[in-house]
Amino acid sequence: MKIKQQDAELGSGSGQVNPTKALDPGLIYDINKSSYISFLCKQGYNSTTIRLLTGSKKQYNCSTFPAAKGIDGLNYPSMHFQLLNTNAIISAVFYRTVTNVGYTNSVYRAKVSSPEGLEVTVIPNVVSFSRLLQKRSFKIVLKGKFIKDRDWILSALLEWSDSYEHIVRSPILVYRPLYSDF
Repeated sequence: MKIKQQDAELGSGSGQVNPTKALDPGLIYDINKSSYISFLCKQGYNSTTIRLLTGSKKQYNCSTFPAAKGIDGLNYPSMHFQLLNTNAIISAVFYRTVTNVGYTNSVYRAKVSSPEGLEVTVIPNVVSFSRLLQKRSFKIVLKGKFIKDRDWILSALLEWSDSYEHIVRSPILVYRPLYSDF
């Protein structure tokens, strides 16, 4: 499926929360303090700055935390990738883990909507759960290039859906500078 409006994810904002659906989301992207610290380590923060950001008196040593994987190193529902130059080829990998908070014995299938020029692959594209709070990991691979010179953003959407009417949406944004000095 193709998206007609390339800035669709930015243009829509965060939207309104549907309280009924929020009570039964089906899947969640869980994250904890250790994951945030791994992310900060990946970004080059040292023990002092991590301590300031966390408000802790504890000394954090990045070598004791698992390395954050993927281009961003966060387990967020949204994904974004910034190209550093206007002519760069799109190549990025994201890693995500979802936790089943819906029904036992559920199967979720991935569906991707993306614009021309952006290929989004989800591996695996089907995840199965046999119990509550079970976790499943997947990889999202982005490849492509900007087709039109005037475009500066490509917007895609990943949706996980099951047979119980749960739909979990994850926006994917790729953007580049409007001009380049390189």
